[in-house]
Amino acid sequence: MPGKSYSLLLQSIMALLLCATVLVIPHEANAGMFDQIKQYFKQYDVHLSPEVHGSVRNNGTPLENIEVYRTLDYDKEYVDRVRTDSNGRFSFPEKVIKSRRPGKLFDETRIRQVVGLVYEGEKYLLWYLTGEAGPSRAITERLGTLNCDLTTPEIEFAFDNYEHPDFSHGAFSICRWD
Repeated sequence: MPGKSYSLLLQSIMALLLCATVLVIPHEANAGMFDQIKQYFKQYDVHLSPEVHGSVRNNGTPLENIEVYRTLDYDKEYVDRVRTDSNGRFSFPEKVIKSRRPGKLFDETRIRQVVGLVYEGEKYLLWYLTGEAGPSRAITERLGTLNCDLTTPEIEFAFDNYEHPDFSHGAFSICRWD
């Protein structure tokens, strides 16, 4: 089989070239080259969302047993669903994933956080934010106390970014904070 022997010859030549490269290129250059390759395949912890704690009311009355969803988009979509308790309260755990994306050159992937619900056929947006992945004290504070009433109008608002004060956060919500 001429094709098989040709393939074996190519593999042998590639192996010899790799050995020659390792022997000829100074050790420091090899280390740098292999560090870049390792970084490309390394998996990083990516913080998509802090813990979420909130409550849902309708004209002041707690909504019991209503499904609340959280959708997080980074390299794919992550969806969690919970039901409110008798006081309209709900919570989601912190979400951290493993991803190779942060090791890619020039990666500027942003996350999208959505917390919402459907009540009597109508969608309500409790939280919508796009931004950088990673923990943020201001976002953690907001998502730790989502006080929502379905009769409150949805607004777009800006709030302080403690980590980068020159760039405020922007979000949409029907929830309010003290």
